[in-house]
Amino acid sequence: MEKITIDTKKIGKLDIKRAANMLSQGKIVAMPTETVYGLAVRTDKKNGVEKLYSLKERPLDKPFSIALADLDKAINQYFLTLNPFGHRLIENFWPGPLTIVYYKNPEGKVGIRIPSNFVANSILRLLGSAVFFPSANRSGQNEAISADQVEESFDGQIDLIVDGGKADYKKSSTVVDLTYKPFKILREGVVSEKQIAAIFIRRRILFVCTGNSCRSPMAEYILRKYLQEKRRAALQRYEIISAGIAAPEGRHPPEQVEKVIQKQEGTNIAGFKAKQLTKQMILSSDYIFTMEDSQKEDILRKVPSARARIFNLTQFLLSEKIVNIPDPIGKSFVFYENAYKMIKKSINELSDWL
Repeated sequence: MEKITIDTKKIGKLDIKRAANMLSQGKIVAMPTETVYGLAVRTDKKNGVEKLYSLKERPLDKPFSIALADLDKAINQYFLTLNPFGHRLIENFWPGPLTIVYYKNPEGKVGIRIPSNFVANSILRLLGSAVFFPSANRSGQNEAISADQVEESFDGQIDLIVDGGKADYKKSSTVVDLTYKPFKILREGVVSEKQIAAIFIRRRILFVCTGNSCRSPMAEYILRKYLQEKRRAALQRYEIISAGIAAPEGRHPPEQVEKVIQKQEGTNIAGFKAKQLTKQMILSSDYIFTMEDSQKEDILRKVPSARARIFNLTQFLLSEKIVNIPDPIGKSFVFYENAYKMIKKSINELSDWL
């Protein structure tokens, strides 16, 4: 058995490469995570996987969780149909001490985790492949929190131990199963059930326009102010954000928008900055409201599974035949006021629906 020690303040590239090469050959490598030490083997290396089951004294019908370093790869390979709540868990706890269990296929489930430990993450990133990554202990024993404890349990039986110091949390990751509604904690570890429940109960509302400088910021501020004044309890249950299909990141709203909101709502939005719409925003939002049908179609090209969660805001103008809320950018102050009035009326109807 080989052992290498890595100084976490000055990680050597050759050590990281050595560990990644061992994994590429189907070897079993023990290395630290932020929670406890784990035993890693590539998922596609049959002999290594069989040896891992034997070392862990684990039944073959009880699958190991999988670890990756690449967030986009994890989402694209395993979580494209995950609900918005699950994507908000990813936002809050990945990379980190949370394992998410979801459907692998109609017949099975898979647990996925992205560790935040820099040593493990560096090795997995260089490897570029998924690994099975259970805790480095035999069945019934306490999890190892140091390389020495791994060596005591598996001396001579694994191929490489990467000593990256003691694990930070010294406690297992939390395992949450999202195939149950709303969720089921299979093992409570670093992340508490209370933390997970707090994310579940707070739905995300996303307003979308073209540049995120006029219409969607007005909608965001109007709804937030309405809930603040009329339904304070509801405000605690919703996170309200906005973004633009083609937003110049960081741009402030035009002076006309600031004047309209100040005049009509008594609210100052001078500190608002435009945000570019991202795939993660779409995946993590429970309700998405656009100003035009073209924006809805643009979102669906990015995330087809979001269809049931997208609405044109004009759908809430029940008594009027308005298809889109026109973009006032570059036009007179009157256009901005008219856009505000349409959005305000829609928001009044929307707030009763929420």
